[in-house]
Amino acid sequence: MKLDHIDLNLLRLMLILLEDGSVSRAATRLNLSQSAVSKQLTRLREQLGEVLNDPLFIRTGRGLTPTVRASKLEQPLLQWLRDSHSMLLPETFEPSQDERNFTISICETAFPVIIPRLMPLLAMRAPGMQLSIVPKTKHSVNLLNQGELDLLITAKDTDLRAQASNSIFGLQDQPNLELYRDQHICLVGKKNHIPKEQWNIESFLQTDLVRIYVEESEFWLLDRVAADQGQRLKDKAKVPDFHSAALLAQHSNMMLVCTSIFAEQLAQRYALQLLPLPFDLKPVSYRMLWTSMLESDSAHQWLRDLIMQCCHELQ
Repeated sequence: MKLDHIDLNLLRLMLILLEDGSVSRAATRLNLSQSAVSKQLTRLREQLGEVLNDPLFIRTGRGLTPTVRASKLEQPLLQWLRDSHSMLLPETFEPSQDERNFTISICETAFPVIIPRLMPLLAMRAPGMQLSIVPKTKHSVNLLNQGELDLLITAKDTDLRAQASNSIFGLQDQPNLELYRDQHICLVGKKNHIPKEQWNIESFLQTDLVRIYVEESEFWLLDRVAADQGQRLKDKAKVPDFHSAALLAQHSNMMLVCTSIFAEQLAQRYALQLLPLPFDLKPVSYRMLWTSMLESDSAHQWLRDLIMQCCHELQ
């Protein structure tokens, strides 16, 4: 007889019989008839008794008396029952006592918007919790689904003309929530001295562009939008990040395009001028992604809720 063939319900019966020493009292506790308990006792002897080579209980004038072997099992059985009960209780989570480390991959334009809002709240409510922030790359979704990341915060186009890989419509069954939306805006060096009333599609297309080389992709939604009007963007330079692009724009007549909340920070830091994008583009959706295996994790849920709270004023 193998252990995996033992009915675990019979172990609970054994513990009750060890505690009460009576089939009738066990029947009362289990809300069963005495004959039903007697049948279960027979099965217990057939299954566990055969493994242990022990009758487990002996009938005496005082009722059922456990054998020495059975008596030794009382405390382990009691602990097993307690552990089983605890295992099935709802998971408890206390932020102030938690010391987990969560790894978050986040895109460049979301980092200065979300993380400075998040960290003070985290320090106050969960001082022992740690965050490892890593840049978003083209591998981030795979790393997320492999369990290497806990969260991914990324920007997705809501415009139907965008590539599926960059679009909100390409998320499919990945658990996700929208944190906020933002519009595209232009940043130009103040040396350009461009009056807003003279800023239009024609002046945009005549201005040298700093292109941000995102995730090794040459495609940009603005390329398609301009092409739809029979135009081309005037590329002048390609750089790996927005801060590099802003620095180039600061010291030249070039421009860059990014989302407006982040753009306001760049404009202040690099003394740039903000101008509206003269094309009709749908907003960018900043979204938080995770995996279904973390859906019900209490600490993970709490962190997701805190991030949502940080972004509430942006919605």
